[in-house]
Amino acid sequence: MISRIIPICEEKYKIVFADPFRQPVYIENEDQLKQLVENLINEGQRETAKTLVNQWVNLQKKHFKINYKGKFLNLGNKTAVMGILNLTPDSFSDGGIYYKDIEKAVERVSQMLDEGADIIDIGGESTRPGAKPVEVEEELERVIPVIQAVRKQLGNNFLISIDTYKSKVAEAALKEGADIVNDISGMSFDINMANVIAKYDCPVIVNHTKGRPENMQKDVYYDDVITEIYQFLDQQINFGIKKGIRKDRFIIDPGIGFGKKVEHNVEIIKRLQELKILGFPILVGISRKSFIGVILKNLLGKGEYLPKDRLYGTLGATALAVLNRAHIVRTHDVKETVEFLTLLDTIRGYRIV
Repeated sequence: MISRIIPICEEKYKIVFADPFRQPVYIENEDQLKQLVENLINEGQRETAKTLVNQWVNLQKKHFKINYKGKFLNLGNKTAVMGILNLTPDSFSDGGIYYKDIEKAVERVSQMLDEGADIIDIGGESTRPGAKPVEVEEELERVIPVIQAVRKQLGNNFLISIDTYKSKVAEAALKEGADIVNDISGMSFDINMANVIAKYDCPVIVNHTKGRPENMQKDVYYDDVITEIYQFLDQQINFGIKKGIRKDRFIIDPGIGFGKKVEHNVEIIKRLQELKILGFPILVGISRKSFIGVILKNLLGKGEYLPKDRLYGTLGATALAVLNRAHIVRTHDVKETVEFLTLLDTIRGYRIV
């Protein structure tokens, strides 16, 4: 546990200390933080003071940039959209649509780009709760031909992320034209993943998960879900840096739905901005997830909400995530999400008409 600055509301912050016997402190501005830091230094708590100053600087960051092989994506002026392409027979929402159909997969990528996607996320293994793992060779057979075809037919002026936790799949995808590794395990399932990221000097999405897909929804428990996510992400980022990954390569994802109950997912969205103290762009994957269907069914009482019925619920949850400082939204519904975010970003002053 380390000391943390927790945003409470606009211009009000709670500071909790690693020392459990020290009472939390509330501040409202930088001058009050400076006074606290000075007091800590006088008490011999220089490391705590340094930690809080770094966190304060991170909280003030508004702009980030993804930069790889001449491709740039500026984050902050608008919310970026990551379009999902599942090349699986069993993904929870659209599994089987593009499975082993390269032509249809390329058409879908082209469509998502036309609809305004900034990143195309290509995955060859379902990581939904209860999903069984796929062998490396099978995953490679699903994703590599599609990446090759997409780059050959649609060019190289857009970003592709490879959704995998296997270092061999990540490396093969990067060789064929992928730009970003989206690892649902946060580089924890495959010990070699960090080495591959460092070797290719590419961006990596560090996702929080609890357990593996086949068992991650069993006996789920958190004392404080945001605290545990923060600690895991901080740990994995430091691990990656030690392996040679540059600090500006990290994107963080709290892992909504990965080893989380409904109440945990709601809590993550409500408190998302607390993760800003890490100092990295934040990605959220809310699209069509089961907690949306559970909430709608329980509160509206109109039967089951299948994945295809969860668009409006997804957009509602997405709105709060973006207002709480999400920079990238991962979605199945690119057109609707782009239009929704264009209005949201314009009204909050992030875009000019």
